[in-house]
Amino acid sequence: MFSRTVRLLGATAVVSGTFTAVAVAAGPPPPTSTNGKAVQLVASGLGTPTSFAFGAGQVFEGDAGAQSQKGQSGPGGVFVLSKGTATKLPGSPPVVFGLAWRQGTLYISAGSKLIAWSGWTGRDFKHKRTIYTAPKNFPAFNGLGFGADGRLYTGVDVGETNDHGPAKAPYQYDILSFTAAGKGPKVVATGIRQPWQFVFPAGSSSPFVSDLGQDKGAHNPPDFLLRVRSGQNYGFPACNWTNPKGCKRYAKPFKLFAPHTSVMGLGIIGSRLYMSEFGPQQVVSMPLSGGRVKTLVKGFVAPIVGLGTHAGWVYVGELTGQVFRVHA
Repeated sequence: MFSRTVRLLGATAVVSGTFTAVAVAAGPPPPTSTNGKAVQLVASGLGTPTSFAFGAGQVFEGDAGAQSQKGQSGPGGVFVLSKGTATKLPGSPPVVFGLAWRQGTLYISAGSKLIAWSGWTGRDFKHKRTIYTAPKNFPAFNGLGFGADGRLYTGVDVGETNDHGPAKAPYQYDILSFTAAGKGPKVVATGIRQPWQFVFPAGSSSPFVSDLGQDKGAHNPPDFLLRVRSGQNYGFPACNWTNPKGCKRYAKPFKLFAPHTSVMGLGIIGSRLYMSEFGPQQVVSMPLSGGRVKTLVKGFVAPIVGLGTHAGWVYVGELTGQVFRVHA
């Protein structure tokens, strides 16, 4: 259920080495859409695509890297995807979980740091700076997104050695927000085990957030999609929704998903929310108001993680190190 994010990404990346070899040798067909539109290969040769941002006419991809079966490290960092190739930008952090673009600046979550790159030249950014460094023993930052209030929102990772224990690390189980300059940190919501990726409806400062349920110490705990509002407490670890009666006094998730679904990346096109599902290996969508989930893309040869939307296209990253897109 994608608990310890760093560890699982590393473990699945080892497996993805096998998938990549198969993809090259056997040439499996690309995934297929249910709307009749062709699924296009955007780029390959990546590690573990976790996140996307779109700005300055570019497709930026955040990557957690990969590890081969021989223990060799693969690429991680920030990449520009163009014409089937992925180009790593100089000065990239080794692991990236979140990207966001706002007013000519690319924001990056990298471990305990929030980073801002600005001044795109067509090949690189002129200015690269760390805008916030978290306190000692901080687990890691997850995905990023800007609300209509102009603040940068991010989730705090559950922690590499933690699954469902009490919060002992700074801001564990919290969603935070900052000014665009990385100042004025605020706790937006609490009691969220693994707030992974964010997307905001137009004009809103209440994000949709993917939240990954615990792996140990409970029978079939679900995964979640949240619609987070300031001041909410979702109750974790006291509440994991295996016993709904014990969760009555806490905020209710927008939608519960079957155990091991592991909803990952999020994006919005029009009135629909798009999600990548790590377990079932498919891209699905649902109305922003809630309702039935429909499959958009299936037939991936490996689990999928990152998802982004731009100009009517849905982009998705597979653990083969490939990124695909389809017009919604």
